[in-house]
Amino acid sequence: MNNNFTKKALTASLMMLPFALVAADAPGVFKVPGTDSTMKIYGFAELNGTYDMGAHNTDIDDYDWASCLMTLPFDKATAASGQTYSQKKNSLYMTGRTSRLGVTTTSPSDFGPITMVLEGDFNSPSPNNFSSPVTTNGNTFRLRKAYGQIGGFLFGQTWSNFFDGDSLPDTVDFNAVPSACLERIPMLQYTWAAGSKSTLSVSAEFPFNRQWLGNSGGVSSERMTGSNDTSYGNGNISSQSIPDLHANWTYSDGWGHVSVRGVAMFYQGGGNQLVNGTTTPDNSATGWGGAVSGHFNIAKDTFVWSVQGGDGIGRMMFGSLFQGGINDGQKIDLWKGVGWHVGYTHVWDAKWRSNLIYSQVNMSDPGASNGQSLNRWIEQTWAGGAAALGPDLLPNKTLQNAMFNTFYQISKTASCGIEYAWGTRKTFETYGATGGPLDSGNTGTQKRINFQFHLNFF
Repeated sequence: MNNNFTKKALTASLMMLPFALVAADAPGVFKVPGTDSTMKIYGFAELNGTYDMGAHNTDIDDYDWASCLMTLPFDKATAASGQTYSQKKNSLYMTGRTSRLGVTTTSPSDFGPITMVLEGDFNSPSPNNFSSPVTTNGNTFRLRKAYGQIGGFLFGQTWSNFFDGDSLPDTVDFNAVPSACLERIPMLQYTWAAGSKSTLSVSAEFPFNRQWLGNSGGVSSERMTGSNDTSYGNGNISSQSIPDLHANWTYSDGWGHVSVRGVAMFYQGGGNQLVNGTTTPDNSATGWGGAVSGHFNIAKDTFVWSVQGGDGIGRMMFGSLFQGGINDGQKIDLWKGVGWHVGYTHVWDAKWRSNLIYSQVNMSDPGASNGQSLNRWIEQTWAGGAAALGPDLLPNKTLQNAMFNTFYQISKTASCGIEYAWGTRKTFETYGATGGPLDSGNTGTQKRINFQFHLNFF
């Protein structure tokens, strides 16, 4: 009788702990009882910290705490730029908000295995979620990935086809480098073999192409409301109707990989206004971007590199996120951008590795329809000039970033790292409400130490 009870208790325990039912060929994967599906739970707990000795964003907790050079405050308070405060320095910040949780499942179907991925973290920079140490550090959970895959078909949200993760430098900084594409976006994608060692992938992705709202000089609202359709005389400019179209060819071999990518982006807006009894049409423009990147294995070391650029490339580079296109009332003007980065990883031994990294983003002014520079048009169209626009939204001319770090592998599941990150932000000339330039631009300088403790689930 006792043996029978023991058997029943053991059976019940195994049913409650499906982790015991491990799939044969994949470590960490278990079969879900009563189904034909397998599941893997993955993720990590992570502590990130920064210590700033130079300029840093003033609201670091609600907005982007990691390196964000495109909105870096200037080194000096200047009335012309609208920055009326001096920078706080020697500032410490720590957070666990990058801790991650993900689930992957695989299920059989008549068309082959169906894979589902659902992943999120707590790094949601929402200014109104009361996620701060004042309220016991409650950070909002955000969606990173949510997609399904059947054969070569993928549908859902994941990394953009313009993203090449294998060419990213190995950084402690959560935002990597300003030249990189860090876009996760809803899409439809198809990938097929283009040879024994290469793949070709095409995708249609949600066209979240940020534009500046014409006369307002600010980033447009993403909501289709009447007031946004007609505000500032330029109408709603975020109502895109054609997806971004991507192609990605990647070749991989024992020495490393090379990826060649391209994207076409379609901007439209400025219409839906009633003028003399007639509704005005949208202005439109076609942007494009191209990229070549890869990595080389050099004994135990790795060299990564990437070059990307285009007209209206905007969010396809993190550093040009807010410089995609601007509706000047007559046409949509597309910023021209080029970015690049290199990184070298040296492996000292099984426990230690170090990285040396450099990145740069350069933006060119395409000019506005009235013959002025686009930068001047923005600042003088906004009432009060650049000072009223504020330092965050002044267009950038150059971003530079250099990092040096070292990681230590504490165990199979735990690691730590420390990094020195230097960066600069240089803007175009500053204009007042009227007249010529007030200065040749402003500079912000980042001098930061990043540190991290990382613990995987398994």
